Amino acid sequence: MSLQKKKVNRCKEYLLDIFFPRHVKCIFCDEELNGKEHNDCCQNCLNSLPFIKTYCERCGTPMPVEREGVCAFCNANNYDFVMARSIFEYTGDVVTTIHNYKYHNQKFLCEPLGEFLSDYLARWDISPEVVCAVPLHEAREKSRGYNQAKLLAEVVARNFNLPYVEAVKKIKDNPSQTALTIKERQANVKDVYAINKDFKKDIENKTILLIDDIYTTGATANEISKILKSAKAKAIYVLTVAHAIGNQDQEKNKNKNKK
Repeated sequence: MSLQKKKVNRCKEYLLDIFFPRHVKCIFCDEELNGKEHNDCCQNCLNSLPFIKTYCERCGTPMPVEREGVCAFCNANNYDFVMARSIFEYTGDVVTTIHNYKYHNQKFLCEPLGEFLSDYLARWDISPEVVCAVPLHEAREKSRGYNQAKLLAEVVARNFNLPYVEAVKKIKDNPSQTALTIKERQANVKDVYAINKDFKKDIENKTILLIDDIYTTGATANEISKILKSAKAKAIYVLTVAHAIGNQDQEKNKNKNKK
């Protein structure tokens, strides 16, 4: 990165600190904080946010208590990752915060959101050896200015003293996954990712933690896990900030609209 570009980035961050000061307002409701509350989140939000408490044991889809276990989709399908988990349901203020993070250049949100991921990982009974992130295509990352998943992964890696490895690269800028069915999403991510050969040895026979911001149907996470396994990764676990509408509900809604 050139010196001039570094200066521009510093100027942008300075202005962001003025208009979106860190550790001053709750990242979800924008209320002023009394101090540096837990993960820059006020107590009211901590009490009311849609934390996922009961979920599919395989993919992490939110499920009612009476349906604990494995969801119908996981019973009928196989994944290349071992398990996936998410912190929140993708609704309400969580949607707003993630949109601000991804699309409104509020990349400082990687710190508190990364801390939420770290809190979860500390309670999750797994032992990852390497942290990876869902990559963006070079053109998309250049346009946005950063890869939101990478910034989250770097926070988690730092907190657990684990190596962050850019093991997978995105070689095709595919269309957005929004509004696609499960089968359409699976087709949309096919042949989109490839192993970054420079880091192949860093993941061989290693347990990988794959980080992203949102899990919807698992098509992206599964495709990347398949790529990682082809490079001899031992096991892949997926952790995201939020989990969007469930697999089964999304497919049903799409099919209903076709009738």
